[in-house]
Amino acid sequence: MPLLKLSKKTFFPLKCAAVSLGLCMSLASASAQTAEAETEDLSAAIEQAKNYCEAIADQAKDARIAWQMRALFDVEHQMKAKITELDAKIAELRSWVQRRDEILQRAEGHVVDIYANMRPDAAALQLTSLDDETAVSILLQMKARKASSVLAELSSERAAYLTDMMAELTARKAGKLNMGVSQ
Repeated sequence: MPLLKLSKKTFFPLKCAAVSLGLCMSLASASAQTAEAETEDLSAAIEQAKNYCEAIADQAKDARIAWQMRALFDVEHQMKAKITELDAKIAELRSWVQRRDEILQRAEGHVVDIYANMRPDAAALQLTSLDDETAVSILLQMKARKASSVLAELSSERAAYLTDMMAELTARKAGKLNMGVSQ
């Protein structure tokens, strides 16, 4: 077979193509090596992260338990403070109910009947000379219609004061009953 004769003009492009092909092959080989190296690096990083997580798992668990215990203690402290506050309110309500009962017991049956059977102006005159708690006790035990006519005969300041005391005692009793605490 005859040998091909290549001129310098045709040889140069072939030489360039061969060099390019060689460069491409070396780049492909380098690229494959780089991909393998990256895969190995990634696998090594994943393995390190896994080892780290396994190593600190117990410490993380202990820290989480400590945080939860601290949160429970805080809640317990808040709850105890709220219970103390509620106990104080219950004691206050009991004292108000006791005070109300004492006021109501000051003027029992026949005394209330006496004031209820008086004319409103005469009863008002008598109530102005009584202490506030006794006057309130008598008014609370009278029928509403009679008590209102007696209050109408009192001075506006005295009537307002006694009405305010009656409302306060009545509101405290209603609040006490709503809380379910016995009298």
